[in-house]
Amino acid sequence: MNQFIQSEEFLFIGIFLSSFITTLLLIPRIRNTTLKLGFIDNPDSRSSHTNSIPTLGGIAFYISLILTLFILQKKINSSIIITLLVSLSIIFFTGLKDDLKNISPKIKMMGQLIAVSLLMIHSEFYIFSLHGFLGIHVLPSFIGIPISIFLLIAVINAYNLIDGIDGLASIVGIVVAFSFALLFYNLELYSYVSICIALISMLLAFLRYNFSTRKKIFMGDTGSLVIGFFLGLLGLRLLSLDFDTLPFIAIPRNSIPLLILAILIVPTFDVSRVIFIRVIKKMSITSPDRNHIHHLLIDTGLSHKKASLLVGGVNFFIVFLMYFSLKIVGFNISIILFCI
Repeated sequence: MNQFIQSEEFLFIGIFLSSFITTLLLIPRIRNTTLKLGFIDNPDSRSSHTNSIPTLGGIAFYISLILTLFILQKKINSSIIITLLVSLSIIFFTGLKDDLKNISPKIKMMGQLIAVSLLMIHSEFYIFSLHGFLGIHVLPSFIGIPISIFLLIAVINAYNLIDGIDGLASIVGIVVAFSFALLFYNLELYSYVSICIALISMLLAFLRYNFSTRKKIFMGDTGSLVIGFFLGLLGLRLLSLDFDTLPFIAIPRNSIPLLILAILIVPTFDVSRVIFIRVIKKMSITSPDRNHIHHLLIDTGLSHKKASLLVGGVNFFIVFLMYFSLKIVGFNISIILFCI
């Protein structure tokens, strides 16, 4: 058993170092190429920047994740690996196309729908039970699959929308991936722990440049769609677990959806709030504005770094509070605390 744990620990270290170093080395080269080709983000009325910034940092994420999946090919079923590679590539090229030349929301949504739908051929990525959450237990596939597709696309776009200031998407992504990693570790699903570690390491490496004043780069839709895709996928994997596995995380089975919602609270709350405001104002829900949480924090005078760290800290605190609330006082009191 100890030898097995040690082998997994070596895998985690290898994944972390390979993803971190790959991203750290690729970002400057991507930045230089982006500048030469003129692929930059020009500020507009909604921007929190006054200068044009090179984008496409997400290319490094794509390459790092392909490397991670290659390393994990003996740990994960080959059919799942192939599906993940295809879905990842569709999401990546959808984001890349949008960064290079703005595409319509319909085409962007179509790319996401195709990528997400491909995952549904594997039972690991769709919901077949809510384990008693809201009184719902078993879900037939004709209900579970559409719900899973909707939820994953919602997470992808919600994460994409919080990428509005330096560091925010990265820090929130790190908090979410770290939270998922702890759950997967307790469940002994080490392949998914490895994916979480890869996300954490590449986002840490990216922050080095995203916070820089002289070598700044954005991840762009290329990066935010890819990271959002994997964070949503990890959430679905937890929701798709069977009843025998769940006791290992020491909280009631019907509490899993609430815990995942707490983990993803920043993107889900922010997009829900913005959509509500737009509906109240009789605006299109796709209309751009400055009502996101990060815009409000920046407008108070906080720097990008302080605002991003504040939001990330709140996200982590909510996850910590919700997990131990569910573990100690149970579902009913926890959902009251969550609503408050």
